[in-house]
Amino acid sequence: MEPTLRDVRYGPHERNVLDVYRASSVSATPVFLWIHGGGFHSGDKSARGPSLVPLLSSLGISLVTTNYRLSQHAIYPAPYHDCRRALQFVRHHAASWGLDGSRIAVGGGSAGAGMSLWLAFHPDMADSESDDPVERESTRPLCVYTSDGQTSYDPRFIQKHIGGKAHHTVAVGDGPVD
Repeated sequence: MEPTLRDVRYGPHERNVLDVYRASSVSATPVFLWIHGGGFHSGDKSARGPSLVPLLSSLGISLVTTNYRLSQHAIYPAPYHDCRRALQFVRHHAASWGLDGSRIAVGGGSAGAGMSLWLAFHPDMADSESDDPVERESTRPLCVYTSDGQTSYDPRFIQKHIGGKAHHTVAVGDGPVD
């Protein structure tokens, strides 16, 4: 299925784009914002999320899939802030897209799950004093769905409570660096 709106820019980076799959309805539809996984170093909005369109559409729910900066573009917390901005951007434009900005759920797999949970449990990051109207929008989702999410990204917590290798090995220069 083709998106209703493709590669809508919500921020300045080339990966700050989202797709909107609007469910057929005469009224504004609730929204599910899907955040892709990929360990913060790979992945794309076109993977897995669009497969949810038939189910969500049959329930009268529109889907938005988003990209964010990966670790090779910007380090933590940049991807989190990109997803925050995407949620605020969707909420800001919801009415003009035929969506219900008061009924937005977020979800994702793996890294996307982590960012979805961060949005859900983080205090609202709306900035009522901002000159940017998008930043004035709430960052609170109505509900959250995640799959394959991590309990923590803190290697000390992982080592203590879960065990095993608590970090990724990254190849840099001539050899791996832990």
